Amino acid sequence: MSSSMPKTMIWPTFIISLLLLHATANAIDLSRLYGHMANPIQKRSDACHPYEPFKCPGDGNCISIQYLCDGAPDCSDGYDEDMRLCTAAKRPPVEETASFLQSLIASHGPNYLEKLFGSKARDALSPLGGVEKVAIALSESQTIEDFGAALHLMRSDLEHLRSVFMAVENGDLGMLKSLGIKDSELGDVKFFLEKLVNTGFLD
Repeated sequence: MSSSMPKTMIWPTFIISLLLLHATANAIDLSRLYGHMANPIQKRSDACHPYEPFKCPGDGNCISIQYLCDGAPDCSDGYDEDMRLCTAAKRPPVEETASFLQSLIASHGPNYLEKLFGSKARDALSPLGGVEKVAIALSESQTIEDFGAALHLMRSDLEHLRSVFMAVENGDLGMLKSLGIKDSELGDVKFFLEKLVNTGFLD
């Protein structure tokens, strides 16, 4: 690492958001990082400096946020370059995604997301592992294919979901209206789906 790199980076909110979420068994173990963060109330002697807040879980090295996902591993086990971690860093925070999905369920009923994710999305996403698991999969999955594989979606359901994303990418709000999205929600839904598209979800 070059010593000439500026060390004025602050901890981005999306990383904080990711670290505060409890990781599931199928998710990247972000809790490893959270366990190594300094306690905000009680200072620990092994805490990282604020300018190098990311502590490598394996070797305890502290690195600057600018060295995360930069193509060169700085943790001895390469954890700072983990593909799922790097994908999640580009996506909306997991709790924001979970909140968005939960708001659609609250507004339209427990089976509404079946219109997006297929028959496995009934009962507030229970067959898919629940809202949190789906939110994590949307954050960590590099592409829609990876998302389908992570949640074991049927091919027909995955292709339907792809058509929804493609319609959003092409500015076709008619597709969202056909799913029963209220006019008052169209902007928020479009904005959320565009954020996923813009980070390579359809690639």
